[in-house]
Amino acid sequence: MSGYEGGPQERFEEFLRTHKDEQGSLVYWSKIQRFSIDGATSLNIDFKDMTTFDNVVFSTLAKESPSQFLDMLDTVLRSILQTEDPEYIEGLDESLIKVRIINYVSKTTHVPLRAIRSRHIGKLIHISGIMMRASEVKPLLVHATFKCRRCGEIILQTQEDGRYMEPDQCPVCGKKTPVSLIPEQSKFRDWQKVRIQESPDELPPGSMPRSVDVILEGDIVDISRPGDLVKVTGILLTTPDFTRRGGKLATFNVYIQANGVEIAEKEYEQLELSEEDKEELQKLADDPFVHRRIYASIAPSIQGHERIKESIALLLFGGVGKTLPDGTRLRGRSNILMIGDPGTGKSQILKFITGLASRSLYTSGKGTTAAGLTAAVVHDTDTGAMTLEAGALVLADQGIACIDEFDKMDPNDRTAIHEAMEQHTVSIAKAGIVATLNARTSILAAANPTLGRYEPSLSVQENIKLPFTILSRFDLTWILVDTVEPERDREIAQFILSMHQTQKTPVEPKTPPIDKDFLKKYIGYANRYAEQPQLTSEASKKIENFYVELRKQAEGGAGPVPITARQLEALVRLAEARAKMALRPKVSEEDAQAAIELVEASLRMVAYDSVTGKIDIDRYISPMSASQRGDSDKILKVMKDMEDAGTSVVNEEELLRKVEDMGLSRDNAEKIIAKLHDEGILYNPAPGKWSRVQS
Repeated sequence: MSGYEGGPQERFEEFLRTHKDEQGSLVYWSKIQRFSIDGATSLNIDFKDMTTFDNVVFSTLAKESPSQFLDMLDTVLRSILQTEDPEYIEGLDESLIKVRIINYVSKTTHVPLRAIRSRHIGKLIHISGIMMRASEVKPLLVHATFKCRRCGEIILQTQEDGRYMEPDQCPVCGKKTPVSLIPEQSKFRDWQKVRIQESPDELPPGSMPRSVDVILEGDIVDISRPGDLVKVTGILLTTPDFTRRGGKLATFNVYIQANGVEIAEKEYEQLELSEEDKEELQKLADDPFVHRRIYASIAPSIQGHERIKESIALLLFGGVGKTLPDGTRLRGRSNILMIGDPGTGKSQILKFITGLASRSLYTSGKGTTAAGLTAAVVHDTDTGAMTLEAGALVLADQGIACIDEFDKMDPNDRTAIHEAMEQHTVSIAKAGIVATLNARTSILAAANPTLGRYEPSLSVQENIKLPFTILSRFDLTWILVDTVEPERDREIAQFILSMHQTQKTPVEPKTPPIDKDFLKKYIGYANRYAEQPQLTSEASKKIENFYVELRKQAEGGAGPVPITARQLEALVRLAEARAKMALRPKVSEEDAQAAIELVEASLRMVAYDSVTGKIDIDRYISPMSASQRGDSDKILKVMKDMEDAGTSVVNEEELLRKVEDMGLSRDNAEKIIAKLHDEGILYNPAPGKWSRVQS
């Protein structure tokens, strides 16, 4: 440091001793005083604090000689600790005492991953991205102690560049003799290699995501998990490429030797709001038409689907997640499924939401696997070890995952998202790796009916062939049916043609859509800064009454079950999201009523039984409605009685006549017999003859 005449060292020591925060407390000096109490080995320093203290000295040195700059910081910290707390420092390996630089962000120092070039080699840079995979933590040999096998002499040797090096010869024997390492007398440091990949929202359309390896050492290993958004400050270094035969090439791989690591807030981490922005946001929240304006801002280029747009707006804001004293987590995020005929705009809505949500990910069912959705265990070619790589739902943690062509996913892959949808975690146990990753993600899925168009006479399950375990995890399910209505068809045609002519979206003067970027800020503000709404007793009573009244229809086991506890929790989430949309701290009765209307509209679409004229949740979650199941029991009972009377094969005409006498219509009976045949309960030994499959 002679070139600086001790100047930077003295300035840095003065900075540590004198820097105060806004409250007037000595931030860094108090941390140094507590080093031994906290068992700390490193000190995190905000670079902006250093440049505020002395911009010229610190910025120049960090830019021109980053290695020298970091060494100087470590040296000053060690010397202060030797004076202030000599007993603590005596028992530590001094090489572990480090200054960690955080918030090293400026136009020149922050480098996007796809902008890393050869000019950055050897420079101190700041990068951000999602941790895709992490190796196991290994001990790295720093100062080796060897023993000569011939004369027993102890030889000390520092290991450099992470490579294992033995001494060429013994200083006593003077001969090139074999040596053995004494691990207990050598000094090791924790080491880990992680891979950082571009965040999905920073990825240019149609591009492959870029990634870079980062080496972590000391107390910054294992502080983050795959799927976390991290910010890393470190020096960009190189290592040569090797041919298959082990020869070196003239091309090099780059990696970052990390100095400081921050785990960023997952959602809305880049949200910066000025005072003007906050005033504008509050002005929008106070608008009496705020809800209608936000609904109108969801995919404004698609005509109609008001209920669906309303539910998606509530999904973007989300309810309030809760953790109970016993550790039980109640999810605050909703999941929505759209089932519809071709050309009803499902994919367009998904693409719009991907662009609107602050943290979102779009994937299509056909090109998606279970490992790609949740997490994969991959083989690291460099170390030979198995490492964990985060999938789409983990990467979209605290955001929205839009899954198109949901029905075309492989059934084995689809089951992988059960846990993520309800528990908001992804558990994996493969190749000796057992881990649980966070996947607090809202799922917005779109599916096409199996028969090409939605058939209202069939149940939801028969239309899209999705299992009940998946269907029940969606808070709302919407069916988009392309029906012929001359007036509505004319409206849609005029809307689309107007867009093609003017290249603008037609708007209502009373509730104009909100600008997309401003709406993004508003959603971020509501989720990050606004007070989380609480359920009031009035709203709670409203939801309770609706739930109980609807359940009463099934009293005594006579009627179909119209609603389950899962829909009750969905009501709470939707009501909380509506209150959050207007930045209100309490969930009002009006919010509860709006949530009830949404859930009721969804249930009428998917669970309305035209035979009984009632809502029957069984029409949604099973192939048969409750009324059909009751009728099928009648048919099977009649068949059993006929078989008991000595008829091994039942005549269809006779069977239909008997069930008609019991009050069942002929058409309905024929449909149920066909269903029982499809399910393998009845079989057809001859035309017009039926038999029960004996279990």
